[in-house]
Amino acid sequence: MDISALAMEGASVLVQAMASDLWQGVRPRFAALFGKRGDDVAEELEQVNAEIEDGEATREDIEQEWAARLRRVLKADPEAARVLQAIIDEVAPQQERTVYSSVNVINSEVSGTAVQIGHVHGTSRGADLGGMRGVRALGDALGGRYDRDPRSHRGE
Repeated sequence: MDISALAMEGASVLVQAMASDLWQGVRPRFAALFGKRGDDVAEELEQVNAEIEDGEATREDIEQEWAARLRRVLKADPEAARVLQAIIDEVAPQQERTVYSSVNVINSEVSGTAVQIGHVHGTSRGADLGGMRGVRALGDALGGRYDRDPRSHRGE
């Protein structure tokens, strides 16, 4: 895996961990990647987490920022790549994938087109346009679901 891809994956795992019970264990491990500056980085990560919680920063912006920082660390220290990969391998499987579902009911005959449109904050991974069993419509029926998988940039 190239350094840029590893850095992006690491940043994604880092930001996802901020919103989970894994955060207290993940924060010092990521900070340690920065060597002597680890204590300062740990404090900065706490500030960044607070910014996300307060709505001052988006998760996507933070991922981009930390991917760049991790990329620089990985270039300077080849051993850091092994350590980062170990963190990812341990933490990523523990992060729960958010599952979204919705139920829509039309209690009358539809003579035109019934469309539901919605957006879940985050990057859309794909759409599920199936699951229309038992539907009887006199016109078109269209449905979709978009969600974000924290590991979506891996192509899974």
